[in-house]
Amino acid sequence: MLQVLVQKIDALLYRRGFAVPDARRLMRNQMLLAAGGSAVACLVTGFANWGFSFAAGAFIISINFWWLSKAAQELVRVKQGATFTLLTLFYGRLVLTAAAIAGLVGWAGASVYGLLAGLSTVVLNAALWGVLQIRHKVPSVGKGKEA
Repeated sequence: MLQVLVQKIDALLYRRGFAVPDARRLMRNQMLLAAGGSAVACLVTGFANWGFSFAAGAFIISINFWWLSKAAQELVRVKQGATFTLLTLFYGRLVLTAAAIAGLVGWAGASVYGLLAGLSTVVLNAALWGVLQIRHKVPSVGKGKEA
């Protein structure tokens, strides 16, 4: 069942422009981590403020990660004007993210710690991806008699 879900998400991401396999894999894992973590957080907290704050943080960072991944793939192809485009996208995302977080904390009364935990899902995703990349690329260690 999980394999079918992974294949469907990969197909969706490919159709949405995630042509680079590593970018697609990272985004897929972020989506799964955010959705799964949000479900667990809401269930464990009894659908309390902290669980919803975690879900909101995971959603915000996933949207950010989506746009960052898409922009990175496009910037590889663009030669002229890439700096301006990169800075515009970066600061635009930064302002929108800050407004969303300020609105959640100030207006909706979201838990700051829940939001931070949700926002950190992207760090966990990147760390896991990095560890798996290293694990797959490290040559096997012999018994020391090969030299």
